[in-house]
Amino acid sequence: MTRAGWWRRNRWGLVALPVAAAAALAAASYRVEAQWWLEKPRDLQHATQGEWVTFSSSQYDRTGDVPFSVRVRLDGVRPAEELFGPVSDDYELDPPEGVQAIAVDLELAAPPDVPLTSCDLVVRDTDGVEYDYQIASPSIENQATSPCVPPDARGPELDLIEGLDPDTGPRRPDEWRVSPVVLLPEGVEVAEVVLSWGPPDGLLITVS
Repeated sequence: MTRAGWWRRNRWGLVALPVAAAAALAAASYRVEAQWWLEKPRDLQHATQGEWVTFSSSQYDRTGDVPFSVRVRLDGVRPAEELFGPVSDDYELDPPEGVQAIAVDLELAAPPDVPLTSCDLVVRDTDGVEYDYQIASPSIENQATSPCVPPDARGPELDLIEGLDPDTGPRRPDEWRVSPVVLLPEGVEVAEVVLSWGPPDGLLITVS
C-alpha cells in the first residue's frame, strides 16, 4: 500500500470529516447548553429581605404558555420553632445530629386563580452552596408539597393531565404567609433565598 493510494481512497471521507466534526460539536454544545441552562434558575431577578417585589414569568401546561405574576416579600430566616408540622401530642420531631432546621418566612400575594403550586425553594449559604426545600426524606415527614402556597388552600394546579381537575379545593387568599423549613448543617448561615416556578427564571432574595 502506498501513501498516495491511501489518501486517494479516503479523500471523500477526509473532506467530510471537518463537516461531521463541526456538526457533532454543535449538537453536543446545544445539548450541554440546554441542559445546563434548564437545570436550575439562572436568569435571576434580585431583591432584598423586607421589600415587596413583583416576579413575572411563565409556566407551561397542556394549553401552552401560562404567564403569571406574584408579589413576594422575604420577612426573614430563623430557627424553626415547629419542625415540619405537628407530628403528635406526645412526640417531638427533632432534626438529626449536626443539622439545623431553618424556617423561611415569606409573604406572597397573587389572584386566587393563578397556579403557584409548582414553586421550588432553595437557600444558599455565604459560599454559594445550595440547600433545597424537600417534601420528603428520612428526617422530614409532614412538609407541605409546595413551599409557596398555604397547604390547606393551595389554589389551582397547572392543567397537566387530561381529565384531571386542576382545582385543588378551598380558595387561596389574595395574600398569605408561609414558613417552609429547610435542613442544613449546623453553623451554616443563610445568605440568599431563591424561588422559581421553573428554570431558567428565578427570584433571588438577599438575606439581610
